[in-house]
Amino acid sequence: MRLLLASMLLAAAGASAQSVIAPALIPRAATFFERTPSEQTVSCEVKPIPARLGFSLRFEAGYVARVPMKQYFGKGHSWLILTRITPQGGGQPVYLGRSVKLPDIPKTKSASESGGVYVLGAGRYAVDWVLADESNRVCRAHWSVDAKPGSGERGLKMGMEPSTVAGVTFRRWSAQGDTAADVRPIRRLTVLLHAAPIFPRSTRFRARDRGFLLTSLASLLDSLPAKSVRLVVFNLDQQRELIRQDVLTPEAFDPVAQSMNNLELGLVDYRVLQNQRGHLGLLAGLVNQELRAAEPSDAVVFIGPPARFSDKLPETMIEGHSGGAPQFFYLEYKLFARNAPDLPDSIESAIKDLRGKTIQINSPDGFAKAIKHVEAQMTRGN
Repeated sequence: MRLLLASMLLAAAGASAQSVIAPALIPRAATFFERTPSEQTVSCEVKPIPARLGFSLRFEAGYVARVPMKQYFGKGHSWLILTRITPQGGGQPVYLGRSVKLPDIPKTKSASESGGVYVLGAGRYAVDWVLADESNRVCRAHWSVDAKPGSGERGLKMGMEPSTVAGVTFRRWSAQGDTAADVRPIRRLTVLLHAAPIFPRSTRFRARDRGFLLTSLASLLDSLPAKSVRLVVFNLDQQRELIRQDVLTPEAFDPVAQSMNNLELGLVDYRVLQNQRGHLGLLAGLVNQELRAAEPSDAVVFIGPPARFSDKLPETMIEGHSGGAPQFFYLEYKLFARNAPDLPDSIESAIKDLRGKTIQINSPDGFAKAIKHVEAQMTRGN
């Protein structure tokens, strides 16, 4: 009977991704967590991954399972991997499933590692895990997960409600309502997103770069609720704006993501090569549009990886700024450059000239602190 259930769940779980199991299949999935008297076991070792706050401001946790492959000599083997996560503070368990079709396994003494990741709201959780193969042999594990903010993360608006569980998906921004409009430290916010590779020396803008920037953007917008938001996505290498949304809505995230999908850093227009200081012209244009706006934003936040350029904007390229509105900030991701020389890029130099603040970020905790700093500065300014 379990073999039939496994085949149905394998089809429902998908080829490899760990995903939430549909409610209609949960009663079937639950049977795999019940031991049977005649149960045969698979030798395996499961190592839980503790919960840590990610840049999406959700807690990320998971596991790594190590299975000796001498148990699966030959063809036709497959696994169904199920994870049941139960909030200890109340709430229904969430079931995640993943299927793995094994290749032809030769005689070997090696082991295979298979992992899974899930996201959590703050709280404590009980995790039950089971691997079942096509012969109804199983491996089981159980552990607890404690997802709680660190000292620098307390008070920050998290990306998930407490005692909630989800599979790993792209976090979307949810627009703020008007109920707190009179107490917001930022009424108008401009975000200038530098769409560039997270690895400074990379010449490719990969899907993981897009996902990282979009989820951190959503976290920033959720944590700094403003009545109106203007978003500009740009790339200094290509010397161009990719998209401008003067009134950003959650529905606009799809075209924003699409604008970055088409970014090819390996293909450079000949006009860009001829205009060696065009990146400064783009940067100056972004800043000047904010300075001359009829209704200037309270805060202008540059966010993204460091630019490849370190030359400064000539004073003549920037219009006068008295130091009042808008206030300028630069949340600069330096995730892989902790030991590199701390040389300011062109954006940081411009922010300094504008009497703004650059905050270098190399961890989710640093990201949380940067957002709290911006909020504190804007609260004092009002």
